[in-house]
Amino acid sequence: MEASDSGQAVILSEEKLQDASEHRAPCPYLKSPTVRAALPDLDPDRLKTAKTLVNKAIKMHKIFSVQGPYPVIRAAMRARGWIEQRMHCSKQQNHQSSESRTSSNDADDDNSEDGDREQDPDRLHSLMSRLVRNEMVYFYWTNRRDVINSNSLQKEQIINHFAKAGSFTTKVGLCVNLRNLHWFDTADADTFFPRCYRLSAQDERHAFIEDYRRTACTSLLKYVVERDQKIQGKEISHILQDVQWHRKPNKPRCKPLVSSGIITSALKVCQEYLESLEHRDIDKTPEAPHTLTQEQWAEFINSYYLVAHGGAHIERSEHLVSSCKAMLQRLEKVSPQLGIDGAQNIWIIKPGAMSRGRGIKCAKRLDHILRLVDTDPALTKESKWVVQKYIEKPLLIHGTKFDVRQWFLVTDWNPLTVWFYKKCYLRFSTQLYSLDTLDSSVHLCNNSIQKHLRPSQQRHCGIPADNMWLDDQFKAFLASQGKEALWETVVVPGMKTTIIHAVQTAQDLMESRKNTFELYGADFMLDLSLHPWLIEINASPTMAPSTSVTAQLCAAVQEDTLRVVLDRRVDRAANTGDFQLIYRQVFLSVSFKAVGSSQRKGVYVGESSAFAKDVSEESGEQDQEQRSIAICSSSPRTIFGETSEKPHNASAKDFSSCWERLSFWAAVEETCRRIKCSTTDSRETTRFFAPGDDCTQTAQESRQQPQIGLKYLQTKEFYTRKKKIKKFPLSEI
Repeated sequence: MEASDSGQAVILSEEKLQDASEHRAPCPYLKSPTVRAALPDLDPDRLKTAKTLVNKAIKMHKIFSVQGPYPVIRAAMRARGWIEQRMHCSKQQNHQSSESRTSSNDADDDNSEDGDREQDPDRLHSLMSRLVRNEMVYFYWTNRRDVINSNSLQKEQIINHFAKAGSFTTKVGLCVNLRNLHWFDTADADTFFPRCYRLSAQDERHAFIEDYRRTACTSLLKYVVERDQKIQGKEISHILQDVQWHRKPNKPRCKPLVSSGIITSALKVCQEYLESLEHRDIDKTPEAPHTLTQEQWAEFINSYYLVAHGGAHIERSEHLVSSCKAMLQRLEKVSPQLGIDGAQNIWIIKPGAMSRGRGIKCAKRLDHILRLVDTDPALTKESKWVVQKYIEKPLLIHGTKFDVRQWFLVTDWNPLTVWFYKKCYLRFSTQLYSLDTLDSSVHLCNNSIQKHLRPSQQRHCGIPADNMWLDDQFKAFLASQGKEALWETVVVPGMKTTIIHAVQTAQDLMESRKNTFELYGADFMLDLSLHPWLIEINASPTMAPSTSVTAQLCAAVQEDTLRVVLDRRVDRAANTGDFQLIYRQVFLSVSFKAVGSSQRKGVYVGESSAFAKDVSEESGEQDQEQRSIAICSSSPRTIFGETSEKPHNASAKDFSSCWERLSFWAAVEETCRRIKCSTTDSRETTRFFAPGDDCTQTAQESRQQPQIGLKYLQTKEFYTRKKKIKKFPLSEI
């Protein structure tokens, strides 16, 4: 190398290199044949080609950088004329990054499996990477969002991670945010997400204990009904055998007996629960006694353990079977998760911000669950533990449990734009499904766990050794069961709707940045009716070609991701592969006055379910993006719902948590609209106040000085309301 007049280092020609080598003392190190073979051959033609490609890429802003082993991304970018600027980091940085990965987080990627063996025989890419080392990178693909500081990026730079995605890619974030779905949609999160609690929060801990007890009651009723059905089936078979072989019926074995009062208590608890859902308990005073006292609950739970876990019999239970059936039929109408509950009341305990099945355990005793969480005070203090109802009755394939990995792509949060990948794959357990053991090898299907285990010898030969199926193989299995149509009518629509709801509740918490996108991996379980249940959402889903299934699909989804985020920039009608646009918000511009001045603010309105259904149909990409929805101009919709002060889901059980998740500007917009109406319109307008607020003073100040209303929104009380909300008409104050 030598310095040019401009101070830039230039590459010496072969003549100058030869002249310099003749007047220099020989270096013993260069005599090594291994070292000489590793040195690049500075071919003038190759250098000229490299400079030509580099100059073209610089002019067209096609410099990219990849952090992590993503050979498919590198190859696809180079095929599009992009030049890579290599990322270099010290061993210390690599070590710190590795520690941060194992200590956190929501990333699902496993770098050790990707095996990045770059094909660059003539070292052309290495040479071009060196030539662009000082150029600005216009496209980043990393396996962690904290590798690049998004705040330091230029407007035109593209990156594959959004900031603050932990609001729905961590178990804690997903658990909290889905409770606010009734403010965004009429759907109920209990219909697609198993109930979940943060045990570090005292109120949620109490709610979990109450849920566990109530589930123990319904599980007991199920146990009584199922046991009666088994007894009747056995009696019929025994009678046939006795008639055939002229044998006397066998005497039943002696087992511990539990009083039938346990069934009566369970029926009373379920009846009280039904009354609370129907709001027939509002006339009860707080001093009214509960159905069971704490001592009675302890006795009930111990008896339940003896029956459900120990096999004890309930005396004269056959006389209460009809009552149990009738109660379960009533509960089924109001409890969407009754079908996934079994008789053993199993719950799954998860560290709130880990991935790949790390730290996950199953338990079915209440004291064991609470003791397991309390053993790690650090995680408890940081609100990292969540407990979720385990799906005890999943759909099985040849007696083996499985889950579904489904990809989706978010290309913008404002307006929210979601793409659904048409291909997915199944991950199997290596062991036969059984509730007799709670070992993770049976109940967790993560490949990072199952790949280290040997498949059970009793497992069906139809399950492959690599524990994975393509979605086409699953469709063939459903066809053999006469259920092929359910894939397109139940499974796929259910997964699409669930993904839309999950991102809807996280939208206000995300930092929206243009020229940003992110690929996510959602994990689903299917129940006996093939209804999909969301388990978790992973950021940086693994792209490791660990099996023949992932080698095929992971390469395809990476290529199709680039088609969506890059090719469509040049050609809006470009092929997007297997990605399908399933949700896109519509932008509305509205005017309103706030703080004494006229302001104009855009409002994003989510599509109706009809729109989501329309864009999911097979149609041209151009038509999908030009679709619109009908919006009533006289009733603007905000995060609060309609102007009639009702959430989108009026039947939601709890509205209080929504106050913690409101975005500031959405709250400002709604309150300013109400303040304006109260001063310029004669119509009765309402505003929310919590019990104990000085409603008269606050309303009067808001009328005289609108900025007081904005200041009120910033108070802690506004965001942390836990009591029931009362409404006061401003016209009466």
